[in-house]
This record gives sequence, C-alpha cells and structure tokens, in this order.
Amino acid sequence: MQTVRQIKLVCSLMLLSAGFLGMTAQAGTVTIVGNGAGGGPIFVTSAAGNIDIGTRLRVGTFIDLTALNNTISAFTSGSASYSATLLDLNNNFADIGTGVLNYGSSSQTANGGASFTPSSSQFGFNNLTSLTVNGVAGTWNTFNGSMTSVNYSLSIGGSKNLYVWTAFNNEIGIVRNANGTGTGAWTTPTSDASNVTLNLSGVQISAGGTVDTTEVLLGTVTEYASGPDLIRLQAVPEPSTGALMMIGAVGLVALRRLRKV
Repeated sequence: MQTVRQIKLVCSLMLLSAGFLGMTAQAGTVTIVGNGAGGGPIFVTSAAGNIDIGTRLRVGTFIDLTALNNTISAFTSGSASYSATLLDLNNNFADIGTGVLNYGSSSQTANGGASFTPSSSQFGFNNLTSLTVNGVAGTWNTFNGSMTSVNYSLSIGGSKNLYVWTAFNNEIGIVRNANGTGTGAWTTPTSDASNVTLNLSGVQISAGGTVDTTEVLLGTVTEYASGPDLIRLQAVPEPSTGALMMIGAVGLVALRRLRKV
C-alpha cells in the first residue's frame, strides 16, 4: 500500500510532467498571408516600393504593451532613432516559435531575380506576386506560406494578441488583427491541436476613412477603390521646423562659447 508521502511524490511528478509537456506544446501549422489574397493589403515601403525578398517578418507577441506604445510614440515623434527603436522592439518581442519544416521554397524569386532562402525558424518576404493596384498591373514582393509543427513557448501565453512586423531600410511597420473580423483575431493557440493563420485581409486598415491605429500600429495606409490596399512602412520622421530651429539655436550657443575661448 502506498504511503501518503509516496502518493504526494507521484502527484508532484505528474504535475512536473504536465508542465514540461506544456512548455513543449505544438501550435500545429502557422500560416501567414500578405499577398493581396482575399482583398487584403500588402506591405510596401513608405514610397510604395517593393520590400526586398528575404526581409524577415517577425510573428509573435509583444510582452509589454505599455513599452510598445512608448516605443512607437518615440519613433513617430522623431525622438528615437531607427536603430534604438529596432532594439526596443526586438527586446520586447517573443516569436511564436521555431518550425520543424521550412517556410517557403528556395525556388521562389522576386523582382530583380533575388531568391528567397528558406529558414526553419523565420518567416520572410518570399513571393513575387502579380497584382493590379489602383488599376495598374504590376509585380510585387509579398509573403505567403506556412511552417508546420511549430513550437511555441507558454511564456507567451494562450489567447494573446499576435503581431506581424517588419523593418527595412530605416522603416518599420507593425500590424495585428485584434477585432475578430475577417479571418478572426490573431491569437496564440490554446491547445496542441490549434493552427494559426495570420492573413492581412483581416486587418482593419480604416474606419470611416481613418486608419485604425489599434490594428495598424506603425505604418500608413493607402486605400484604393479596387485591388489591394497598401500598408506603407513608417519612415524615420523628418525633423520639424521647431526642432530644426532648436538645433540651430544650440549650434549658435556653442559657436559663441568657442569664440569666447
């Protein structure tokens, strides 16, 4: 007959095993779609140019939302540089996990003949897509693909908002789909059997003609009557007139001090 101590030990081991299994949970398949499918928008540069194939897409969640909002405000106000903003975003972000099977194919190419090198742990721009944007047919660098058997850490938590963001040539864009429209809200899985699809068609890019900043957190939107809309990355803002005057004043003060020496 088992003693009380033995029973407690068995229960403790069962709890530890359950915790260990939870930490190695599977999100199943994670799919991202940003190629205009379903009438969804596409990511472009601030000047509506192509983002290079191979540019990484971060898929996961931000740990501290207050810090995220502060980072975005500092960047858009011009008080934080691109490199400082990128460092803050990276330090505050948890990727959904690493994949067992590669995302994308090495045969995929883009404008200029650039090829995409698939990765087992990273998403990225990987497709050359023919789209008609605002009535003009053309080819655009986009992303579309899946990773299967993706591991995710419980440190992210279940049913947490997921984000897709990218950085390219001193420009940054961050989006999420939290309103539960389109393909449904982007959230972390709550069970091993859950699959995750992050389709840009679900992002609410406008509300009454105004960009929905709860879903397009960083970036600007260009809407068209037909074809996919554009989510433009946010460039480092130009210094304001007031800031330039202040810089000039500081320079004059420094010059006067040098003359007095």
